[in-house]
Amino acid sequence: MRTLRVNHGKQARELPPGGRLLCVIAIWLCTVTFLAPASAGARDLVVYGEPTLEKALKSVGSLWQARTGTRVNVFVAPTDLSFAKIIQGATISRALRNGLVLVGTEPGAGSVTDASLADISRQIAGKRLAIPNPDRDPAGARAVELLRKIGIAVDEGNRAIAVAESSAGVVNLLATNKAGLGIVYSTDATAGFKLAVALPALDEPPIEYVVAQARDPQSDIKPFMTFLKSAEAKAAFKSAGLAPIDGGHAAGGDGD
Repeated sequence: MRTLRVNHGKQARELPPGGRLLCVIAIWLCTVTFLAPASAGARDLVVYGEPTLEKALKSVGSLWQARTGTRVNVFVAPTDLSFAKIIQGATISRALRNGLVLVGTEPGAGSVTDASLADISRQIAGKRLAIPNPDRDPAGARAVELLRKIGIAVDEGNRAIAVAESSAGVVNLLATNKAGLGIVYSTDATAGFKLAVALPALDEPPIEYVVAQARDPQSDIKPFMTFLKSAEAKAAFKSAGLAPIDGGHAAGGDGD
């Protein structure tokens, strides 16, 4: 199992040589998941996803490799990369749902089940909170909006708020004791935090991911696509902080 990363810019669109390619990216960011063409003799399966899905894709990839013997390489890239022009739009289906979680290195105060804005405000009071960069990470933009609703401003004058590059960066700030609380994706909230409070979506659309097939695949990818809906794969997704969506279908437009 290998994990490959790309950055913004031209190089981000270069794919590893050979292999079949599955890309998983967030639909709420107007991007999609797809299987790209592969050479006839390719043996590796390359799973292409955005960084919040890395743990889940590696886990499912390991299961598929153990089941079939096909080596799986996970290839992660930022969410602003759109491959919509090379997918079969009619094959798009909703697959997974993520969320936001308030995490902390110490237990919270009082009940945290079905937390309201008032509950969240009490949890945050008097503590340093880390959030992803709202200009680079949608989780950060949502965190800023939630904080605004409970009367907390995110600006340079508020030293009670620490801004990390990403949700994973927030986890690092907590691990190094530079913040006591953080707002992260559910997929980053599985590291054994003493506090983990699911945040309400409020007026925001759900964070969903879709899967689709690329144009003209040269090998049969249906077995792997079917496996993604299996009980074994769903258990792996849930363990990684994701909620599988059963029977989800998204309009594919004229992508064919």
